[in-house]
Amino acid sequence: MIFREDGTIQYTLKRSKRAKHVRLHVTRTKGLEIVVPHSFNKAWLPSILEKRADWIRNAAKRLRVPTVGEPLERIPNEIFLTALNSTYTVKYVTDERINKRVVDAQKIIRTATGLLSVEFGGQILLPEDTCEADCIELLRLWLIRSGREYLPEFLEEVAAQVGIEFKKVQIRLQKGRWGSCSTRGTISLNARLLLLPQHLLQYILLHELAHVRHPNHSQAYWNFLQTLDPNALQHDAEMRDAWQHIPLCFSM
Repeated sequence: MIFREDGTIQYTLKRSKRAKHVRLHVTRTKGLEIVVPHSFNKAWLPSILEKRADWIRNAAKRLRVPTVGEPLERIPNEIFLTALNSTYTVKYVTDERINKRVVDAQKIIRTATGLLSVEFGGQILLPEDTCEADCIELLRLWLIRSGREYLPEFLEEVAAQVGIEFKKVQIRLQKGRWGSCSTRGTISLNARLLLLPQHLLQYILLHELAHVRHPNHSQAYWNFLQTLDPNALQHDAEMRDAWQHIPLCFSM
C-alpha cells in the first residue's frame, strides 16, 4: 500500500491551514498521509521522502501495512481474542439463519439501521447479502460488547491486587489511545485491548490505574508504575507495535 514494486512511495497529500510543518502519518487502512502547509512546494517532497524512507518502512512494518498489490483482507475468517484465549469463526449466512439463532445466541448485535448479527457457539454470524462496511460495523459493535463484558472485571481484579481504587470504567473504541484516566478517577479502556497479548493488557490496566495516583507522565509516575510492573518500560516499548495484533476491521 505504500512501497510500489519499483521502490517509489505511494502517499496521500493533504494541505492544511493549521499545519506549520510537514507531518507524515502511517495507518493500516490509509497508508502514508502527508500533511503540509498551504504554501508547501510539492517539488520538495522527493527529498523529504528519501530522508524519511527508513522511518516510513519501519512504521509500515510495525503496523503490518499491506504492500501494493497485496490483497487487503479487512474481515478475517477468524478473530482471536488473545486476552480471553478464545477464537471466533466469522461466517456469512442468510438473515433467516441469523434470526433462528437469536433465541440462544451468546450476543445479539444490531446496528442503528437494524442490521443483525449474532455470536453463537464460537461463531460470529454476519448477513451474507450485506456490504463490507456494514459487516465491519457489526464486528466493531461486537468487539465493544465483548469489551464491556470482560474488561471491567479484569480492571477490578488488577485494581484489587495493587490496592488502587477507581471511580468507574468506560469501554469504547478509542481512535488513538489504549486507555485514559480522568482526574476524577474514571478509566476509559479501548475494546481492542482484548486482542492484545495478556501481558500487554495487564500493562495497560496498570498504566491507567497508576494515573489515579499520578495524573501525569512525570518521573514520579513512571517510578510508581514500575513498582506495580517492574517491566513497565519494556512493555511500554512493546506497545509501539501493538497494532500488529489488531485485524484491519478493527483498525478503521
